[in-house]
Amino acid sequence: MSIEHESEKDLHVNPDNTIHHPVQEIAYATSEPVKRHWYRSVTCQAIITGIASFLAPGAYAALAATGAGGLANVEIGNASVAVAYALIVPSALVSTGFLSKFGPRLTLAIGAAGYAPYAAALYTNSAFKNQWFLVVGAIICGLTSGLFWVSEGVIISVYSEPNRKGRMLAIWQSLYTLSTIIGGFINLFLNLDVKVKGGLKPKTYLVFVALNCVAPFVSLLLSNPKQVQRRDGKPVTGIPDQGFWRETWLTIAELKDPKIIAMCFLWSQSLFIPSWTSTYLAKHFSVRVRGMSSIIKPSLTIIWFQVMGFYLDSKRTSIRKKLVYTWGFLHTVILASCIWLLILTVRQDKQAVAPSWDWSTDGFAAAWVPVVLATAAQGTAYGYMYYMAGYVFPRGADKAQLSRIIATLRSAESGSAAIAFGINATKLSLHKTGYINLAFALFCVPCGLYVLNYVWKQDKLGAYDEERINEEKPAVAQETP
Repeated sequence: MSIEHESEKDLHVNPDNTIHHPVQEIAYATSEPVKRHWYRSVTCQAIITGIASFLAPGAYAALAATGAGGLANVEIGNASVAVAYALIVPSALVSTGFLSKFGPRLTLAIGAAGYAPYAAALYTNSAFKNQWFLVVGAIICGLTSGLFWVSEGVIISVYSEPNRKGRMLAIWQSLYTLSTIIGGFINLFLNLDVKVKGGLKPKTYLVFVALNCVAPFVSLLLSNPKQVQRRDGKPVTGIPDQGFWRETWLTIAELKDPKIIAMCFLWSQSLFIPSWTSTYLAKHFSVRVRGMSSIIKPSLTIIWFQVMGFYLDSKRTSIRKKLVYTWGFLHTVILASCIWLLILTVRQDKQAVAPSWDWSTDGFAAAWVPVVLATAAQGTAYGYMYYMAGYVFPRGADKAQLSRIIATLRSAESGSAAIAFGINATKLSLHKTGYINLAFALFCVPCGLYVLNYVWKQDKLGAYDEERINEEKPAVAQETP
């Protein structure tokens, strides 16, 4: 019988010949600092999302800022926009299913792909009076835009750290709005010699077609949720993951909450008023003023965005006061601008010949300023709604609920925009459309007070205190690929 002997370095032998098993050293895992990559940071994700928004909906917004998509025929331009917005309603409702199936990166890219055909359709309509392609382009854009709209909102809302969400919203929305400024310069300088009313020159649209074509590829630069490196070290949660059909049903089911219904009206107003102001701009101002407007309006909006972002992230003021003060200021500007513009349109519609203005015409400033103020306030309020939604619907056990709520809200706003542009595609006079817009803005006052009253009570009860604690005590950084 053979006996295996263990070496003395493996065994400890005492004088009494008692053999003890070797002493094992226990290696404790040490938490090594995770190498951080700038391209995985939340700020970088906000910039990528903002650039994609710059190239896709932002490039179209530059055309929309000129009024009726820059077309000479205002009714046709508004009708095509109404078709696109109507189809965004169902595409936004199924967007959480796409997020669950493909993730935010691919969903954003798919959504961005539909803008180029619509810009190309605007070009063919302007250059060759082609009508059928304008309808097809609007359908393609509508069926994909809902995916883009919801996914970009979800990315900013769930990727961001709570104490930096205001700044991330400002980056995203400012980049989106910046496209309108750059596009405005393109519109202005390509049409600088056009001092009368009419449509943009056809070659203007080709620039925007090119920008739209780049958008899907930029969207693919986005990091997946597991790859994102937040400053607080916490992983990104809140992306829908229940499968396509179940997520779609869960999204629709969110509409049973009365707070969501109230928020739907608030979000709807963000896209209701622009149809009125853009139609007014297209009917009464020269082409070069329309181009200039697509520079001035977004410039003011960006300034307001930056001020709002820093104010909302301030720790000196309670959450409830920040939300109330910001909404109060923005809605007051919206109401005042609507009343101002309504008075103007009532006077103008009584005149035998509809007035038109160039920047060299007397009375230009008084007729043009309310459009700028209303648009800037509306655009800033739109970004503010994302911040508000995070407190009206805090992420509890079901962290994906906020994503579903964003989908319902974006669907509602698209429906209202479809109605608004549909109204402006008719022969209804501008002052009658103005009465509808003012009534809607007044109706949103009790909706806003209802939602803000809920937030006020929750904040006083300390419902958001845990968020402040989490900001002060960051979690251990997670290793990401």
